[in-house]
Amino acid sequence: MWRNSPIRKPLIIRGARQVGKTSVARNFAQKNFSQLIEINLEKKSHHQMFDVTTSVDDFLQRVNVMFDKKIEDGQTLLFIDEIQQSQNIMDLLRFFAEERPNLHVVATGSLLESRAKNMGAVPVGRVEYMYLYPLTFFEYLEAKGKEKLNQELQEIALGENLTDTKLVCELFAEYLRIGGMPEVVANFVKRNDYSEVKEILSRLRTAYFDDIAKYAKSTSERKYLELVIEYAPKIAGGLFKYENFGGSSYRSREIGEAVGTIEKVRLLSQIKAVNSISLPLMYKTKRPKKMIWLDVGMVNESNNLIKEMMMGTYQGRVMEQITGQILIAGGTRQLMELGYWSRNRDEGSAEVDFCFQLGEKVVGMEVKSGSTQEMKSLFSMIGSSEGKVIPIRVSWSNLGKEKYHFNGKEYNILSLPFYLLERWENLLKFA
Repeated sequence: MWRNSPIRKPLIIRGARQVGKTSVARNFAQKNFSQLIEINLEKKSHHQMFDVTTSVDDFLQRVNVMFDKKIEDGQTLLFIDEIQQSQNIMDLLRFFAEERPNLHVVATGSLLESRAKNMGAVPVGRVEYMYLYPLTFFEYLEAKGKEKLNQELQEIALGENLTDTKLVCELFAEYLRIGGMPEVVANFVKRNDYSEVKEILSRLRTAYFDDIAKYAKSTSERKYLELVIEYAPKIAGGLFKYENFGGSSYRSREIGEAVGTIEKVRLLSQIKAVNSISLPLMYKTKRPKKMIWLDVGMVNESNNLIKEMMMGTYQGRVMEQITGQILIAGGTRQLMELGYWSRNRDEGSAEVDFCFQLGEKVVGMEVKSGSTQEMKSLFSMIGSSEGKVIPIRVSWSNLGKEKYHFNGKEYNILSLPFYLLERWENLLKFA
């Protein structure tokens, strides 16, 4: 645990706006420390007081003056919110571990990379990072007060049956409709009102548009960024190109830079193609990419899908979005490097929804939103790999090991239900 680590460094919690970074820091302080000192660099008075600091000692003296509190090592959590507002304090972080190693320092940053002049300005190696994402399904169950069911899901093993599979699927479908943004979940748990869910999601989307002014370098760049935020959720789970993005006539270069900027502020992830299972995986940057937006609830709101999903219709792209979202959320300490496998065009058509390296092998995940069990692409990927691929079918089906026969060969595949996707690595050990 970071709190008790003998090699602890200042911790920066990174993630998009409104994913709960500030709440996590406050809750952590409440449970583990006798005192919280919170500095919010978006407040003018806090920024003026601390942005001119010249050293760690000077910074801590200013804390003492502003808050009239004595900092006690091991008992005080010093929390710096929205640290990207001050490059000076960002630079200063590197010295806390050396000069005050027993002081616990946590910072949050939503627009960190977009605001830093260059990546060298971020004190790499002198701080620790943790990434925060919207709530996962297990966290949603916890918010709903379904502790017993949550525990069962986290302990179930291959060959065992759930107490109530229907209930679990219903709860996952509910989570799939509203997503995992903390404000949305808190409101829905309390009021169970989809109209309010849509209102909050719409407001969050507007807030992301408003944030553009904080990192757009020019008026012309702003229009590209606005197009990405408007259009990207509409194509989430699907492939896209920079060329003619959103039906625009903007050049690929400008759109590529805008997509990259929105990715830096953690609103989206670009999933690149691979066509070979040779390790390390080599990503084809010029091939179409797959779009994964921050949160499936925002995707549904942008596409007016909630009503359709209430009737039991789950589009394939939405299920790829939630699969990618949950996989990405597993990378709390290090960003999850996801790809998708696509055979070269001159070799025929075959595409596997997600792939990533695991040790000396590659995991291939095929996402099935409906009842079909056809997996020719996954079989093609396995066949091209000489035993290097670990195949998984992600669907509404029950957990288990399945045997398939295709072109005279037998394939053993792990069947992983959407509601257990968070446990993919653990369950693979027993597959």
